[in-house]
Amino acid sequence: MLKYILIILATLVLLTLIFLGFRGMTSRQPPVMVFDDMDDQPKFVNQGGTTFFPDGRQMRLPPAGAVAWGREAAAPDKTLLINNETQFALKVMPVEMNLPLLAQGQKLYDTYCTVCHGGYGSGTGITVQYGQAPPANYHSDRLREATDGYLYQVITEGKGLMGPYGPSIKPEDRWSVVAYVRALQRAGTGSIDDVPENRRGELSGQ
Repeated sequence: MLKYILIILATLVLLTLIFLGFRGMTSRQPPVMVFDDMDDQPKFVNQGGTTFFPDGRQMRLPPAGAVAWGREAAAPDKTLLINNETQFALKVMPVEMNLPLLAQGQKLYDTYCTVCHGGYGSGTGITVQYGQAPPANYHSDRLREATDGYLYQVITEGKGLMGPYGPSIKPEDRWSVVAYVRALQRAGTGSIDDVPENRRGELSGQ
């Protein structure tokens, strides 16, 4: 007899929980859940009020002096503020090629690109040794003839198996990577005659 009473009670409890679980679908009251899995959480809503902050507003203003990510506090270079589509169409970089730019490009290239494209840009990075399909070879005729804007676009949006690096590399730094890739390409066709005579001695032991 006790067995049947327990079965009936368990059934009633189960039916009650099932019924209450649908409550949120037919009313403004949240459903009753045994395990809520954080589905129902207290949160602020846009334009709402609160007593938590002294000014009574839920939406907060940025701290004084805050600068948007990717922008310098000083007046930024206007050439770096044009939209991506315009930059993609550029044939030549809108920034000056210089040693600091190349140094920054090398740093970022070693961080993000070497693992797949290899140190010299020939598409023989460590990932290829583990079975990944070879990535683009920067020394191919196609990429030698590609515009700077195209290289910038590939860095920004990715291409084929290569993912986008726009979220990881700031616009001005993407141009530094383009500059370094161009330097790698130039080195691939260079000769000793391209080195100033007063610097050739530095290469004798290498």
